[in-house]
Amino acid sequence: MVVGDSSLQVHIYKFPTLEVAPHFFINMSLHSGTPQDSSSIGTTSSDTSDELVVSDSLIRSYHATIRDALHKHEYNFVICDPSLPDHPIVYASEGFQEMTGYSREEVVGRNCRFLQGPATDKRAILEIREAIREERPCQVKLVNYTKSGKPFWNLFHLAPVFSQQDGRVVHFVGVQTPISSAVAASIDKQVPDSGRPEEEDEDEDEEEEECNVTEDDKQRAFAAVKSVLTELADSSNKGVGPRRSKSLSGAVSRGVVCTSLMLSLTRIQQSFVLADPHLPDTPIVHASDFFLKLTGYSREEVMGRNCRFLQGPDTDQEAVEKMRTSIKREQPCTVRVLNYRKNKEPFWNYLHIAPVRNANGKVAYLAGVQLDVTSVDEDDECDARMKQLGAVGAIRVAVRSLQSGSVMRRALTIS
Repeated sequence: MVVGDSSLQVHIYKFPTLEVAPHFFINMSLHSGTPQDSSSIGTTSSDTSDELVVSDSLIRSYHATIRDALHKHEYNFVICDPSLPDHPIVYASEGFQEMTGYSREEVVGRNCRFLQGPATDKRAILEIREAIREERPCQVKLVNYTKSGKPFWNLFHLAPVFSQQDGRVVHFVGVQTPISSAVAASIDKQVPDSGRPEEEDEDEDEEEEECNVTEDDKQRAFAAVKSVLTELADSSNKGVGPRRSKSLSGAVSRGVVCTSLMLSLTRIQQSFVLADPHLPDTPIVHASDFFLKLTGYSREEVMGRNCRFLQGPDTDQEAVEKMRTSIKREQPCTVRVLNYRKNKEPFWNYLHIAPVRNANGKVAYLAGVQLDVTSVDEDDECDARMKQLGAVGAIRVAVRSLQSGSVMRRALTIS
């Protein structure tokens, strides 16, 4: 079901409970043909501002020389940003480019699923997916495909990079270590370059035996990950590390949006923020890219602040009081209020505020969805309201599904 017009594209209820988050190196629907053609690989958008967002991802957390520091490492690795739509690559090493045959321009800004093909193991995909949800490392062996369509085995190691200030995941590092040549050579028999396995009914146990990962492969993968993570920690201007600070681990559920929820929220094509009513002054804990474009503020300038910074000298205080009352009563409300961009330019904001409850029925967040209606006739604001309700619905599905998925995984573990 698509709510709103074609520009919104918010899909609700159509996704199963565990299928909310976008993918990292994964795509639950594996390609049935050859790997994605290189002609479809390129920049994410011709929009320069989008390219700058990807380009600035590393600069936000590391020194300006981070790319030079990473360039000296010969490992095959990429760095991805879970806070950006579709979890794109923001850095690709020279080794990764040589291994896959893709240039940096062909991969930066794209999700890594283009490396998949018909022989990519769905079990490994599920394991990576769960590791991303749970913000933990994982190591699996995978069949990936080069730009020319040639399959190759690699030992893939995923590792989260945590902010030591607030405990959130700022990046994921993905290292691809080639499996020893004697073992990797067996793939030519199992998966020809045509992309279709010769022996589809071949016994799985026999295939697993041919593709065993040696201890040396594992050690090389661990060494590569450790080296890259150390480089990131040493180059950080805000403090990052491979583990979440113990002092923050108990509080991470409040004030910090976890990776799984953040990945889901980035898919909602609307201007909105999430605020945490359980923290002093109800600070913003997530701001969409559309909100940043609408207001002119950067993410760093809005995170942790109350939304009142959008108010100005001509903001109607009756509308402000109506919002305060609704928040206190845990009820939704809609107001047409004059707000101000960072450059002090005023705009009419058709603002809808709604509580977002978790699976237990308790308010977890407050969602504020904004629409610039400066040039919109008031009679047309009905369409605007439909867009906002669609966005709020998608947010609620993401929050509730996240908790339901966690409960289900715990139940499966216990059983």
